[in-house]
Amino acid sequence: MSSCGLGVFMDTEHLIVTDLEVDTALADLTVPPAVRAVWQLLSESDVRLDEAIALDVQDVELADRLVVLDDTKEGGTFEAGITAATAELLAELIGSRPGGPVFTVGSRRVRKDEVAAQFRQITGKSVHALRFTGQARRHRSTGRPQLVARTQPGEESAAPA
Repeated sequence: MSSCGLGVFMDTEHLIVTDLEVDTALADLTVPPAVRAVWQLLSESDVRLDEAIALDVQDVELADRLVVLDDTKEGGTFEAGITAATAELLAELIGSRPGGPVFTVGSRRVRKDEVAAQFRQITGKSVHALRFTGQARRHRSTGRPQLVARTQPGEESAAPA
């Protein structure tokens, strides 16, 4: 259960993907490497499916372990950190290509429907659940936000309220 505000709780269990489900999906060699790489990126970051699929080679900064997201849902351009494992996987996908889509099957960009359908076929869960699970884990690890009393200029920082 998860609180969605105003004391209302909703069942979010169907949105949680276990580590075993993620590992099983990522290890399925019948799925194209580009599709599995999208899943890995979604599971380890706050990148949305549409944003991941839209990535081009020039949007990936492997040395800094970042992907640059343009035209995001919130508008504007943002950077998202990636793990060393994801950076290594992206480096393999990109190879020596100077441009074009990062995630390709054959000579075309992967499609949202194929990424989602293959994940559901393997796990029985929505591909959106990958991102939701990561957000839920990060929220649990940081605990609840602390309220901090405002200070006036020249005052010491206030303790958490």
